[in-house]
Amino acid sequence: MPPAIHPIDLVDILRRHRLTPAIVFLTSRRGCDEAIDTFIHSSAGVSATHSEKIRTFFEQFAQNFPSIANHPLISVVQDYGVAAHHAGHLPSWKIAIEELMRQGLLDAVFATTTLAAGVDFPARTVVISQSSVRKSQDFMDLTVSEIQQLAGRGGRRGKDFVGFVVVTPSPYIDLHVLGKGLTGQPEPINSQFVVSYPMVLNLLNAHSLDQITGLLGKSFAQFQLNQRAAIHQDRLDEVHEQLTPYGPRECVDWVAQWKVFDLARRRKAHRRPIVNTDSPYLAACLPFLTPGRLIGLAKGPAIILRHYRSKGTGTPMLSVLYAKGTMGECQAQRVVHIYDHVYEFQPIRNIPWCPPSTLHQFKAILSQLPTRLPTVPIFEATHEPEDPLLTEIVTDEFACPTCPSHTACKKDVALVSRLQLKAQQVTKTIKALRDGLWHQFQQKADVLHKFGYLTAHLELTVEGEWARLIRINHSLLITELIRMEAFSGMAPELLAGVMASIAHDDDRPSSYMRLSPGLASMLKQVRHVGESLSAYETAPLLRSDVAALAERWIGNTELSWASLVHSTSMAEGDVYRLLARTLEFLSQIYGLKGTHPGLADTAYRAMISMRREVLAELP
Repeated sequence: MPPAIHPIDLVDILRRHRLTPAIVFLTSRRGCDEAIDTFIHSSAGVSATHSEKIRTFFEQFAQNFPSIANHPLISVVQDYGVAAHHAGHLPSWKIAIEELMRQGLLDAVFATTTLAAGVDFPARTVVISQSSVRKSQDFMDLTVSEIQQLAGRGGRRGKDFVGFVVVTPSPYIDLHVLGKGLTGQPEPINSQFVVSYPMVLNLLNAHSLDQITGLLGKSFAQFQLNQRAAIHQDRLDEVHEQLTPYGPRECVDWVAQWKVFDLARRRKAHRRPIVNTDSPYLAACLPFLTPGRLIGLAKGPAIILRHYRSKGTGTPMLSVLYAKGTMGECQAQRVVHIYDHVYEFQPIRNIPWCPPSTLHQFKAILSQLPTRLPTVPIFEATHEPEDPLLTEIVTDEFACPTCPSHTACKKDVALVSRLQLKAQQVTKTIKALRDGLWHQFQQKADVLHKFGYLTAHLELTVEGEWARLIRINHSLLITELIRMEAFSGMAPELLAGVMASIAHDDDRPSSYMRLSPGLASMLKQVRHVGESLSAYETAPLLRSDVAALAERWIGNTELSWASLVHSTSMAEGDVYRLLARTLEFLSQIYGLKGTHPGLADTAYRAMISMRREVLAELP
């Protein structure tokens, strides 16, 4: 791989070939800032007339957004006609760069891939120097949709007859990934709709159950679930056709009768009962954990090759093929996700449990899986009593040994059992998909009833009436803390610190500030409550450094924005988003002024103290 093109050389080539303005996509924020730094003291400057236009624009723009008046990158933009644009910058700076680009005053913008979606940012040329992007704690290949989003920025409507996409050499590029992205079909759009606790309360406050069922049924999420259910229905019809030749014999349900006979015979041979210790959730998952099913484990996706029970403990076990191409054994209870993908194959009785050609095919499938995969909703079934036939004592007069169909049943039972198991699995999948959103609604309603926000008849209680106004993440944690009067008499800066720690969802490390004793004690209590609610709601990160940052900004009104940013290793844009999100959470609490006037007043004072300097530019 040749070395990456130097930013100054790249911009010079683009200018000489009239390919500007251009957006240069880089892998990281640091890469964008370092690219801009290389222009300092270089000879790649713009004309004096061009520089004056940019200076005039910044002067006028700063009248509405004073936060950029002394931005350190203004001089580079004015002198060289290039800029950086990424999430680490303030919104005001990004708005300014976008407007400069629209006016044709910039030759190049070095940006991360976050610029590709959701922003009207026209350019004649797009330069791609990467095929992967950082997600969570690892780098992952760009999807087809993401690559096409990047490429789609090339070409300005009404100015360019054609847009250009330039791929430059880089240590972070894989041409096979880019080729697939530029020529392939984008991934299907999947609804991200989730039923939340505030949604349940507000729906029940405004609509009847019949109306809610209709509203959920008309959602795009349920439409997609119904589409997937229709595909499974076709598969179920095929299985029923395969079962047609094995119709009723002497017994109407001869397969079930044979299973009773076989199980009772084995129980008699072992002289001890077979005890089932599976949890209700695991029992609901087991029908889906069949060979060929794509599942998600802590190590990543895997395909089930066989399922069995441990002879020693009776624990459900799985033989799986991991994404790295290795095989292994794992307990069924370690399955994190059950995906709506089943790959048909003919199992064999020895390792690797499937034909070599199938194993090779599965390895290829696992290496090309998309980032997002649809899952099967799993709901715990109500307890069904054991078949009374299983409790009967088996004697020599049991019907199966003397039945004239005994030989035929013994021959066909394995095949028919597999088909029936498949039919049962597909039937459960269809029901889970068609009732998916309604089951989510019922589960959330049951939790709200358990905590006293709903009555047994799904009517809002006094607590439910005000809790429905908290329409933010971790709403159950916040409403429970309010009910416990955990915020009673709290200073505004402490309330803001707690809300910041709940609102912040980025686990990237940062510098840690010293916590005040009051905030440290409060966070300890919030963490304890969050852990107690973890079965019903994902606990927030509750990072103490961001809590201390918000506390310091509220508690010291003389503190300048520049001093606050310099006191942490967080980027300026990240600090802004943290405090803006905290403002959103505080505004929700302020909405409780009718039922919790004291707490609402504290939230209001925190909001007033927070809205200064950069944050005063918020709409």
